Amino acid sequence: QHEHEQISSKLHALKEQRTQGIATLNPSQPGHPYYFPTLHSGIDRKLSRATIKSAASSAHFLILIRPPLRTPRELGKMSPPSGNEPILEFKAKNIDPSKCPFLNSDVSFTLRRSTCLHLAGPSGAGKTTLSNYIAGILPPRKGKVMLRNTLGIEITECKWNDSIPEGERVGMLFQQTTLLDSLTVAGNVCVALEHCPAAKNGTEKLNEQQKRATIKRLLETVGLDYLRDGIKRPSELSGGMARRASLALQLAQRKKVIVLDEPFAGLDYITAVGVARELERLRREKGTALLLISHEPEIVDVVMGNATSMSKAKSNGGNHVNGVKSNGTVVTLERRESDDDKPKLSSTIKHPSVFGKDPHERFLSKALDYFLYSLPLILLTFLAAGLAISMLSSDILRRVDVTDTVLSVVQKEVKPILQMFTGEDEVNPMYTMMINMKVRNMLDRTIPPAKATLYAMGMAKLFVLEIGPLITSLLLSGRIGGSYSGEVATMQATAQNKLLLTLGISPVVWTFGPSLLASWIASPLLTMAGTLLALEIGAHVGPMYGIGDLDGYRSEVWDAVFVPLRLRGVVSWSENEGWEHGGRTLMESVYSYMDLRCTFSDTYLDALIEVTTHPVCFHLIKSLVFMTIIMGVAEFAARRKADLTPRGVPKVITTSVVGGSLLVIFADWGFSQLLLKRH
Repeated sequence: QHEHEQISSKLHALKEQRTQGIATLNPSQPGHPYYFPTLHSGIDRKLSRATIKSAASSAHFLILIRPPLRTPRELGKMSPPSGNEPILEFKAKNIDPSKCPFLNSDVSFTLRRSTCLHLAGPSGAGKTTLSNYIAGILPPRKGKVMLRNTLGIEITECKWNDSIPEGERVGMLFQQTTLLDSLTVAGNVCVALEHCPAAKNGTEKLNEQQKRATIKRLLETVGLDYLRDGIKRPSELSGGMARRASLALQLAQRKKVIVLDEPFAGLDYITAVGVARELERLRREKGTALLLISHEPEIVDVVMGNATSMSKAKSNGGNHVNGVKSNGTVVTLERRESDDDKPKLSSTIKHPSVFGKDPHERFLSKALDYFLYSLPLILLTFLAAGLAISMLSSDILRRVDVTDTVLSVVQKEVKPILQMFTGEDEVNPMYTMMINMKVRNMLDRTIPPAKATLYAMGMAKLFVLEIGPLITSLLLSGRIGGSYSGEVATMQATAQNKLLLTLGISPVVWTFGPSLLASWIASPLLTMAGTLLALEIGAHVGPMYGIGDLDGYRSEVWDAVFVPLRLRGVVSWSENEGWEHGGRTLMESVYSYMDLRCTFSDTYLDALIEVTTHPVCFHLIKSLVFMTIIMGVAEFAARRKADLTPRGVPKVITTSVVGGSLLVIFADWGFSQLLLKRH
């Protein structure tokens, strides 16, 4: 009884640790357990067997402990499915032959442990559609409705074994590498391990050492080396290694069914066979069921292996073929003849769109994109800026009262003069009162218009010359510059730029030219739209604070923005109002109008500054220069690295936005210095 209690307590402790192992009681040391780690495959298994044999020769009890995969509370006291119990029962019907991609009247199959079902058929027959529904990529309810209404497919049954938690039912191995670029291979597996259902619900808690051991086992299970391959980033993996790493993620999640959508596409034959052998070993040793989509039957035979298939599949109706290859099950979908396959009259043919192949088409697309999608952002920003600045300026001007200050100065300066003229020591208070009334009336007539003029000129100069182009450019640095750099960086990371080079097309001409022209159109228009909105906001806010009126404000703003150019030719034209005046000939008038020097200087540099710093020209030039800087920085940041990977695209966008914004701020300082040189 005493030994039985000791054994029970030791076994209970091992079960609580959720590990596999061997416990022995040595007669020389009663009650002392010897723990042997989990049995591994290959050489490790042989060594463990030798250890078992030596331990058994000196032990009273040899107990092999295999803890349950999850607690009875989780499963509702239900055991995991045995080899004969179905994991998944699936059936889909063709309810609309005019829409359904496959010709079969129905497709049904049953998946069991250690089975492989090959879903065969030509491209476009609906294999990926059905597998996406099974894998949960299409939501169960909405996916059913979408398949029924759009493709004419009715999912009549998709029944999973109740003993399998939803999180452990199905995983998917895509044709592309599906790994997190920011993590190493070991990091990817660790994330999958930490987010498996057992770890989420707290039934399995692994310390760091146990996690590393599990990651090592999972990588070795799919044929990867823990130390050599685990430290690599996804971009450093070959196609076959990437597929194996993706498979390790599914194993870490303990998926009972793995959907394989063209897992051998893009791999050479030897690499594909290697991946197929890993899948076959996984199916045979781990009991994982595979749903395989592939157009390479010789590779499929490797996955199916020689194990006896325990899945049943059938597909009824139409000219279809079901068969068994290498003891594995094959379900074949026959593709329905689509409308595109039928001959049509030339008048009814709808040809595919080739829009975007010409530079003007790409320019038009970019111009609409840059302007329409940026317009709400610009208008809302200038609305907020216009309200804030106009309210602040109006409130300050309203609070400014110089009447008392002026009266005190007048009294101080006028009193000695009155004493001098009257010859009296004390000035008559009547005189002082009359002077104060006169000065006050004068101030009441001049100060409000002066405040209104100051307010209107301040709003016009501030938004037209300074913050209007600056705010727009800083916003577009993220909106247009970030968008363009992300587009080019994506093309760089996906070898699209290399494709253009092989086609004899310059990638810079293909993307940068149309985008730069589109930004030159969009930026000034957006700047003007935002500036006009802010100035119009000021027209309504000022009168609310008693600063001017609507018509006077607009007149002052017009005069502040559209100032006359002080060029001799322009002045001559405005004064003479014609080609001939005052007895001058036509040629003399033409020569006088072509004189581009300033009225106050004979140098053409002053004339250039006069034209450049004119409010309208200054407004447009700043917008164009700022946009050129933004696009140039975006172009440089996106094409700087020829071997860019998808992981580096966010960094390119960040570099483009930050670098472009900083250079725009520096350029704005330069424009301010130029404005100070205006005569």
